[in-house]
Amino acid sequence: MKQYIMTIIAVFTIMNIYAQTKTLGYYITHENDTVVTQIKFPNGLLGQNNFTNLIEVVDSSNAQKRFTPVDIKGYGYSADGRKYVFLSKPVKDGSFRFLSPVFVGSKASLYQYGTSTSGSGYALPSQKIYYTFEKPDHRYLFLVGQTTKKFKNELKEFFKDDPDVLQLIDEKLKYWLEMKKDLLEIMQTANK
Repeated sequence: MKQYIMTIIAVFTIMNIYAQTKTLGYYITHENDTVVTQIKFPNGLLGQNNFTNLIEVVDSSNAQKRFTPVDIKGYGYSADGRKYVFLSKPVKDGSFRFLSPVFVGSKASLYQYGTSTSGSGYALPSQKIYYTFEKPDHRYLFLVGQTTKKFKNELKEFFKDDPDVLQLIDEKLKYWLEMKKDLLEIMQTANK
C-alpha cells in the first residue's frame, strides 16, 4: 500500500512539474506583422521559466510552433495585471536572446535579461543582470550589472560624445540597489 501511495505522489509531482499553462499574447514577425496567439508557459522545477532562448505558441488551429530570437523580432503577453514585452537583441557572445526593454529611445536604448541560481549547500541563491545598450547605428555595449569601475568606464566610452551623460555616469552608479534607477536617468539624459 505504501508503494502505491508513493507512486501516486510521484506521478502527480511529475505532472505538476511538467504542467503547462497558456496566456493570450502575440509575436512580431520579421516583416513587422503582429500575430495574436496563445503563449505556452512550461512550469519548470520550482516554477522557474527561461524565455530568453525559446518560446512556444499555440495558434487558432491549435498547432504548436516554437520560436527562437532568430525566428521573430519579439513577443509579448499580459499576466497578473502587467504587460511583458521581449525583443530579439544581441548579447555579448554574438547570439540573440529575447531581452526585456528597460528604456527605448531615439538616440540610445537599454535591454536586459537575468540569470539566477538556486544555490546548494551553503551557497545562497544569486542573480546576475546582463545589459545590452544599443544606438540607432546598431552599435552595442554588453555589460554585466555591477557597480564597478570597469562598468562605468565602458559606459563612458559608449557615450563619449555626450558630456551630460559622462557627468551623470561619474555621479551615479555607486550602489547596486540603485543601479536600475541610475541607468534609467542616464538613458533619459542620453535621449535628450
